[in-house]
Amino acid sequence: MFDRTGRADGGDPGPLLFGIVRFEPGETRQVRDTVITFNSPAAADLFAIEQGWHDYQVTPLRFFVQDVRPPAVDWTRFDDLVTRFADHRRWT
Repeated sequence: MFDRTGRADGGDPGPLLFGIVRFEPGETRQVRDTVITFNSPAAADLFAIEQGWHDYQVTPLRFFVQDVRPPAVDWTRFDDLVTRFADHRRWT
């Protein structure tokens, strides 16, 4: 999914962000929750320390987002509805 530079499909991945993965107490290292986003590992680490967290890991984040633009609006259909219901009023 990502090449050696961290780029998906050769595109610009944007600025590198960081997050915190916090673990449940015990030996299992089960993930308790995650907190995102920080601009640097130091900022993430400082946040965890200020919260009094002891079992956590700071990690770089990468978001894979596909093109999610909505389909184009068919304005001819909208114009037809406006014409058909031009005299219709929602409130009197």
